[in-house]
Amino acid sequence: MGKKVLIIDDQPDILEVLTEIIEILDHEVVAISSGNNLDKKFQTNDFDIVITDYQMPDMTGVDIAKKVKSKYPDTKVYIISGYHQLLSEEKMCEYGVSGLLDKPFEIEELKRILNA
Repeated sequence: MGKKVLIIDDQPDILEVLTEIIEILDHEVVAISSGNNLDKKFQTNDFDIVITDYQMPDMTGVDIAKKVKSKYPDTKVYIISGYHQLLSEEKMCEYGVSGLLDKPFEIEELKRILNA
């Protein structure tokens, strides 16, 4: 088995597609629809990678990145967004974001992230 990946997105179809792709690529996946469950999921799992949507009702991908990196500095955080220009390289470093995935994302890009 590959890496342990946590996906956070408020859109069920995105969660489903990402889960299927990541499992096909031989990684373990936990999918949640809200950042509110973040601490609970980390209590029972050590994630290598968090992939989160940028814009959600309860918190942003940046909020999630800050929270993850403050408690789990070795976990990589990637943000999915249709608005990649929202975060400069400088801001990504400041918030601990490892990279951005553009919507719609390419499977090759997802593979690159998972194999990094």
